[in-house]
Amino acid sequence: MGGQCAQSACRFGPDGAFSVMQISDVQDAGGIRPRTRELLTAALDREKPDLAVFSGDQLKGYSRSLWFGDEAQKHALITKTLDELLGLLEERGIPFTFAFGNHDHDAPMDPMEQLACYRRSPLCLAAHDPDVPGYANHVIPVEGSKGGDALLLYFLDTHNMARFGAYAPLEPDQVEWYRRTRDAAAARNGGACVPSMLFQHYPVEELYELFVQVPRNTPGAFEGWGRRRLRFFKLDEGLVEPGAFAGELPSCPAVNAGLFDAALEKGEMMGMFFGHDHSNGFCGAVRGVRLGYAPGAGYASYGLGRMRGVRVFRFREGDPRAFETYVLTDEQLLGEGRALDFATRLVDKSPTSFGTGLLLARDAAVVITAVAVGRRLIAAGVRAAKRRKLSSTKGKTI
Repeated sequence: MGGQCAQSACRFGPDGAFSVMQISDVQDAGGIRPRTRELLTAALDREKPDLAVFSGDQLKGYSRSLWFGDEAQKHALITKTLDELLGLLEERGIPFTFAFGNHDHDAPMDPMEQLACYRRSPLCLAAHDPDVPGYANHVIPVEGSKGGDALLLYFLDTHNMARFGAYAPLEPDQVEWYRRTRDAAAARNGGACVPSMLFQHYPVEELYELFVQVPRNTPGAFEGWGRRRLRFFKLDEGLVEPGAFAGELPSCPAVNAGLFDAALEKGEMMGMFFGHDHSNGFCGAVRGVRLGYAPGAGYASYGLGRMRGVRVFRFREGDPRAFETYVLTDEQLLGEGRALDFATRLVDKSPTSFGTGLLLARDAAVVITAVAVGRRLIAAGVRAAKRRKLSSTKGKTI
């Protein structure tokens, strides 16, 4: 292939089936929260996927627990978190791979050292190509029952923050790597492109085609930010698959790197799935490609209450394009009557992204300004009333 590929340990079974579980935004540090562990344990035991994929923010790189101590102490906390997370898969013999998220890049451990932590496990299929920008950009082929590539799974590093607080876009060379890898696989497949899926942390801008612009006060609408500020959007329920939910707008880079356009060029891309926006769990077709999210799975950062969960994919070798996908939520996996603790409910009220943080800060500034102006107007009115009263009193004395 054009880029370095992980050695294939995946293939369709004798029954022609292959399943993948996407786990996103565990986002923890110093170990895995008990509720997160419980959710993932229930999901893995129920579905028994052939492959687990982490779509970024496995680590809570900004955690206060990583602010203090020397490098060895910080590395020990990061290693403990990854060991506990990956241990859930090792206990069950499930191969896995991953993509980096922005909060993995925040962590005080070099991404190559993080990659080494994953690759200590013989079940890790992730690879790194030093000639491609970022870390752990790779593709995993899923072999057909008669040999050859029946399905390709791509993983891209979406980096961290760009200048002025925006999310960084993909590098052009990453998109070119995707094209080279696709074309090389097609050449080995008699010229026919291999059906493909792609997983990365940041969503692509084209997800907005599943939303409709609506008036400000429309129920379920969210205000955009960046160049979409002062406009309001709502998920178009007619364009998404049953069971969809959206608790926020897609937080995509301000610069569109052209990955989606590249994926449309030859028709191989069946679906592109993301993390990053923890409160989203929808999927819908955009120009023939299914785009969607796995909701956040972790309880150490914000989420949409008990809608935290995982996304499952089921492929058939005879028709991989007709793949089935669905979300399994905390409520479905752990049953009713499992209330969230106060700390989780509190963190669920926090800003969901840098953009929503800016909007909340703006709204707070407007309220504070309005209160300050109101107080000034009231004070001015009181002073004017006193002057009028004093003037009236003096007039009567004369």
